[in-house]
Amino acid sequence: MSDFASIAGPYAKAAFDFALEEALLDEWGQTFGLLKMVVSQPAIIEVIDDLEEGGSEQVLLDMILSTCNEWLSQYVKNFLRVMAENKRLKLLATTVDLFFEMKAEHEKTMDVVVCTAEYLERDQITDMKNALEAKFGKSVTIEQKIDPSLVGGVMIKAGEQVLDGSIYSSLHRLAVNLHA
Repeated sequence: MSDFASIAGPYAKAAFDFALEEALLDEWGQTFGLLKMVVSQPAIIEVIDDLEEGGSEQVLLDMILSTCNEWLSQYVKNFLRVMAENKRLKLLATTVDLFFEMKAEHEKTMDVVVCTAEYLERDQITDMKNALEAKFGKSVTIEQKIDPSLVGGVMIKAGEQVLDGSIYSSLHRLAVNLHA
């Protein structure tokens, strides 16, 4: 991913800078969300994989434009054309991810995934949200996922950090220490 990120980074930065300068961050965010869904479709993934074997960027561009044409501004279409001309359209998913990272950093927001064995109550989620906002200094959006294998406790994925307070992990550490 780091090689892709280093190549896709300037495209993401150019898109972010343009959207910020033109006060179009939300619009570009919605459009990039759509593009992310499109490039994750099996037919598109197959065309992207073909690019590694000498396939045509124009075929990929045509597929994306025909799928999303009415939802894309002329600026986004031009952005996609530039990526295709430079044979970088296969990095669109990475470019979109980097754009969203820049947008979240600018808006001081953070998406957090909270994994528990059972659903948390509303006041528990509110308390956790407040604690995470204080810790990270950002507005936090929590997505809760249920994973019965955790047995109990909580595992929090916030950006690059993972805070693991699950019973499963505690038992695993205990087992490792007993075998040592």
